Amino acid sequence: MKTSGSVRRAGWAGAPLRDKIEGVLTPSQAKDLREYIGYRDFAEPLIAPLVSLLRERIPIITEPPAYCRVERRPEGHPWHHDTGPRGHMGWCRFTAGCVLTPQEMYTGGGFYFRDDPETASHHYCDLVFYDDAVENEHTVASHRGDRRVLLMFFRGPDD
Repeated sequence: MKTSGSVRRAGWAGAPLRDKIEGVLTPSQAKDLREYIGYRDFAEPLIAPLVSLLRERIPIITEPPAYCRVERRPEGHPWHHDTGPRGHMGWCRFTAGCVLTPQEMYTGGGFYFRDDPETASHHYCDLVFYDDAVENEHTVASHRGDRRVLLMFFRGPDD
């Protein structure tokens, strides 16, 4: 596993944080994780090591209302912040996601940050993580096929 040098990175306390850890799952592990769509537990054997990797880098808190889930959403997501359009997730300070489906199994489905709307990320088996900074507004394009992603939403130490 390595941290990507191509993704902007900054300290969590000041400037916006955006980073990627490559190769956090094997294709076999990704396949096992994508078998069940829905809410998952941070302590699950394939998820707990990802949480540990994140804890080495950022001060995440996994107690509720923090949660994780495997999602399949063909319609994608419009531009948003993970705190929610009405602030219903105002507690969310850090988000992490890992695409569990190889790109040849779907079309579309790119993940984009607002400040780089031309660069699609598909981060299969890689863990992308970021904070709730204004600069990290993002979207997911609609897709056809079977794109599944592990999403994790964390509280921070100031909550």
